[in-house]
Amino acid sequence: MGNLSIRKLKISLIVCIILLVSWLIYIVYLLQKEPIETTVKQVINRTTDEKDSHSSKPFGYDKTSQKIDKSTQENIRIDNVAQGNISREIVPESSALQKDASLNQTKIATFDENKIKVPNINRENFHSTFGRKVVLIYFSHNRESFLPYFKERTPPESAYHSKLNVSLIGQRLGKTLKQNGIWNKVSNMDIIKILNERNLNFDSSYQMSREIVINEMRMNRDLKMAFDIHRDALPRNLSTTNINGQSFAKISFVIGKEHEHYKENLEFVNDINGLVEKEYPGLSRGIIVKDKKQGNGVYNQDLLPNSVIIEVGGVENNLEELYRTADVLGNVISQYYWENIH
Repeated sequence: MGNLSIRKLKISLIVCIILLVSWLIYIVYLLQKEPIETTVKQVINRTTDEKDSHSSKPFGYDKTSQKIDKSTQENIRIDNVAQGNISREIVPESSALQKDASLNQTKIATFDENKIKVPNINRENFHSTFGRKVVLIYFSHNRESFLPYFKERTPPESAYHSKLNVSLIGQRLGKTLKQNGIWNKVSNMDIIKILNERNLNFDSSYQMSREIVINEMRMNRDLKMAFDIHRDALPRNLSTTNINGQSFAKISFVIGKEHEHYKENLEFVNDINGLVEKEYPGLSRGIIVKDKKQGNGVYNQDLLPNSVIIEVGGVENNLEELYRTADVLGNVISQYYWENIH
């Protein structure tokens, strides 16, 4: 009888161990499982019907080529960048921040994000932050958008939209990071809406986004990196490159030097930029260091040493190019995290 009882006890113990291991495997599966992604078409279809408010050719805009011509330079700030590159920041029309410009629904309908081939991800070793959101992705100028999806004769300074904007790039970046095991938070705060509600102007954008970063740091002790995603206003010939027969939106990194710890940010960005140049030569336009004379000068980077503005593409890039670049960024940032921070 005694041996039988011991045998039953051993069997029960083995069963319990098997159930426990199965439960742990299931938990890991749930943590790694991707949520259902919202497609661009679903996002845009939630917008209300819009009227085309641009019935005549706007000042400073070439209808045929949809390029920024010389007369538009009055609305553009140009910053010198390493190796002779430039960055252009357009002052948006106030009306564009109050009401969305009309979209080209045909262009939106033909875009299929599932057809974009994601670059290979190194899966030799299993990595995961297991639910710890170590990256924040946010958007100080969240309504910055892209001319290919607006109706003809929409000027660059009107290329702003509450749905189709740089937040789509951030969502794609967040998805790629998670595929690499890096859990993250992509902000859904509409900075422009908050500015309008508080009766503040566009220059207060970084003041509003600062609240996003501070709140995330208070709530999330695991936060290690923060990326503020923008798009440049450069024309297509300066914001696009071809790599292995595919078109990519170029990127640049912006660092503010008007705080005492900016060299930590710069060191972080130098490493990220170096990985981009090594894996995808020509994709990066380099690192732009700005003081208060050239812009905000801080860009909330005093809050976290591993933080930076990333300008992804220009006003004339399309979503295929932007998503390819977001995938590259996701892989590079993941590589940096697992090799240097984890």
